[in-house]
Amino acid sequence: MKTSSLTDKQRLALKMAAQWFAMLCADDVTPQQNQKWQQWLAQDEDHRWAWQRVESLQGQLSRLPGKFSYQTLNQARQQADVTRRRVLKSLLVLCGLGGGWKAWQSPAGQRLRADTRTATGEIKTLRLADNSQLSLNTASAVDIRFTATQRLIRLHQGEISITTARDNQPVPRPFLVDTLQGRLRALGTEFIVRQQDDATTLTVLKHAVEITLHDRPSDILRVSEGHAVRFTGNRFGSVVAITSDAGSWTNGVLSVSDWRLADMLTELSRYRPGHLGCDPLVANLRISGTFPLKDTDAVLNILSRTLPVKIQMVTRYWVDVVPA
Repeated sequence: MKTSSLTDKQRLALKMAAQWFAMLCADDVTPQQNQKWQQWLAQDEDHRWAWQRVESLQGQLSRLPGKFSYQTLNQARQQADVTRRRVLKSLLVLCGLGGGWKAWQSPAGQRLRADTRTATGEIKTLRLADNSQLSLNTASAVDIRFTATQRLIRLHQGEISITTARDNQPVPRPFLVDTLQGRLRALGTEFIVRQQDDATTLTVLKHAVEITLHDRPSDILRVSEGHAVRFTGNRFGSVVAITSDAGSWTNGVLSVSDWRLADMLTELSRYRPGHLGCDPLVANLRISGTFPLKDTDAVLNILSRTLPVKIQMVTRYWVDVVPA
C-alpha cells in the first residue's frame, strides 16, 4: 500500500502501533502497559490492521542494515530509550510514513515489493509458468523472472522449496535461484533454499544442484541428493547428510527427532510473531514428534503437557518456556 492511499486515521494507527511495538519489546514493560495496549487494540478495526502490518514487518527488520537494524532491540537492557526511538523510526519508514527512495531501494525495500511474499506463519505453494512448483515458507519473499533464456527465482528473504519441471522451450532454459551469497543451478531436481542473515543453506532432496559463489565465481560446488551445505559469498561449509525430517514444513508440520527443546523453539519461533524464548534450565530437554505449524499455541500447549515446562505468556507476542 502506498503512503498516498492511507487515510489520516490509518497513518495515526500505524504510528501508535509502532510505538506500542517498541514498548512491548522492552524488558521494563509493565502489566498496566500491557493492559492499555490490549485496550487500544480492541478499540478500533484500524488499530488491529495497523498492528498486523507492524507485526508482519518485525521479521524483516531482523535483516535490515545499518540504522534500520532491528538487532538494537537486543540492547534494550542498556539503551531502552535509544532503542525505542530507533525501532519506531524503522517501523515508520517501512510502514510508509518516512524515509524515501533510499529505504525503498534497500534490501528491506526489495523484500517489501517482491513479486510474491508470505507473512509470518504463512506457507504458500505456486505453480509456475513452466509447471515447476514453488513453495514459500513463513516470512519469505521472492521475485520470479522467466525470460527466453532462463528461469530465475530471486530469494530475498526466508525459505523456498522447488520442484523443477522439464522446460518445453526449443532450447531448454536453465532453472536458477539467486540468493545474497550465490547462484544455484538446478540439475533436474527437488531442493530447498534458506536465506539466513549472512549465509545460504541448500538442501537437495532429489538429483543435484550446482552452486556458484557471488564473491568467488570460479568456486563451484555440486551437491547431490540427500545432502545439504551452508555457504557464504566466498566459501562453502561442509557438505552433510540430511535427516528424514528435512523439508517437513512443506507439509505444514515441524518434524523433529531427538532435538534440544531450545533448538525446536527457535525453529517454531519463525512461525509466530514476537518473542518466543527458552529458559536455559530446560534448553537441553530432548523432544521428538510432528507438530502443526498453523497453530503454534497448540504446539506450546502440547509441550506443557508432555515436558516438565510451563508457558509464561506476558503478552501474545512475548512468550517464554520455563521450568514447571
